[in-house]
Amino acid sequence: MEINPQQLFWMLFAAAILSSSITLLVLHLAFKYRIGPEIEEKIDKRLKSGAHLLEESIRQRFVDVLNGKSDVIRDRAKGFARTGISLLSGKRPIRGEYDDEGDF
Repeated sequence: MEINPQQLFWMLFAAAILSSSITLLVLHLAFKYRIGPEIEEKIDKRLKSGAHLLEESIRQRFVDVLNGKSDVIRDRAKGFARTGISLLSGKRPIRGEYDDEGDF
């Protein structure tokens, strides 16, 4: 049996296609049943811990405002003032542009 160059090319091409198909199938199965669920679990844990930290932070700020912590209220007022001034002037405020007393 003799194999001419054209037959050899098509045989090598078919072998490459078969090899690639098997590799893609193995990767698909690995990601679907092993790697994918592990990644989803890690993401869920991080999202839950981040949500818990955010909830605690908001709760603590709310308690501070209710208890009358002046620094929290003053910081919020400064933030609102800076935002309003920057919206009206069309530029972003620089940290040193305002003094600690809130005077402009």
